[in-house]
Amino acid sequence: MKFHLLKEELKELQTDYKEVLLKAKDNIFKTDSMAIIDEIKVFWERNRKLVEFALRNFVQPYEAYVFTAATILDIEDFEHYPFVALGKFHIWDDPIYQYANIVGKTPNMDFDEKIRQQVIDTITDNLRILDIAEEIIYILPIRYFSRDSNQLAYKAGMQAFLSLFDKEYNFEEYKQKFRSINDIKKYLRPGIDRSIVFTEDEDLSVALEDRFAEYKSTTMLPLSKETNDAEIFWFALFSYLSQAFDILLICTEYQLNPYIRFDVAFKYMVILSRNFRDQEEIKSMIFKGVVAHILYRTFDKEKFKSLDFKKYHNHIQKSNFDFNLFSQLAQQGITIDNPKVKLTSKIINDLLDSILA
Repeated sequence: MKFHLLKEELKELQTDYKEVLLKAKDNIFKTDSMAIIDEIKVFWERNRKLVEFALRNFVQPYEAYVFTAATILDIEDFEHYPFVALGKFHIWDDPIYQYANIVGKTPNMDFDEKIRQQVIDTITDNLRILDIAEEIIYILPIRYFSRDSNQLAYKAGMQAFLSLFDKEYNFEEYKQKFRSINDIKKYLRPGIDRSIVFTEDEDLSVALEDRFAEYKSTTMLPLSKETNDAEIFWFALFSYLSQAFDILLICTEYQLNPYIRFDVAFKYMVILSRNFRDQEEIKSMIFKGVVAHILYRTFDKEKFKSLDFKKYHNHIQKSNFDFNLFSQLAQQGITIDNPKVKLTSKIINDLLDSILA
């Protein structure tokens, strides 16, 4: 399939998905919300071969960025502007299918209702993406198509979680031995508590038990009120670890660069990626993901939001922002092993300002 034909196929796919989402938005409160989500899943199953073919053939390896580990991209808050600054192809990893595995299946009714509302918010944001960023950002549920990666991520996440402790435990032994956060802290490997993160912008100098208490009090979880600390600790850490492995495996499988806004997911991905640093291709991918996260943290949306999005994207592409950025980083000796965050931020800001000049 020639490039322009594949591009037309993807454009038509996005148009068809828009019709599915419009129908879902109109009917989700009139009928069973699970049926609506199932209809979305059926749509993607029907188009699986096209999506997988496109992912492997539409762009050169590691020239595309995938926005993942998020519930919405958030067009209303102009999050699409920093996202498209890097790369030639941009994918929003649609998470709606994930809700089908959650809605109606948790003992926490408040959490269940929150997920139902999240479905509405994500559908609304997806429709905005399709209107505002047509042929710039493509909505494709990449993690939905990677079931083998999901299974590997589950196993790797569990193994990584159990490796936090100073002795070898299986999961049944963990559940029997631990109840409180103090039990857990006592048997963690020395110093590992300073690598454990629960929430965004967390102060790691604060004691683990205090950070955990803050996480419990501020996070709505799909768990019953009787759940003990050890189960909550496992749920939090295992969720983050398996998600990070999933991102690494999928990006490697489809040769994509990760764009991760959520700081906690980003930190776990970087920590776990150290296991693959002997592979130059993956090392380069992680570096691009790190630069993308620094760009997200650096980007001043107030400077750009008055500029029409498609004009902004055109300026970014014509200025060769991506090429110039990584060229300057290389000149300064900035690598994944020597990130120089402040200098990287300055280079990003200077290049962005030159676009506005």
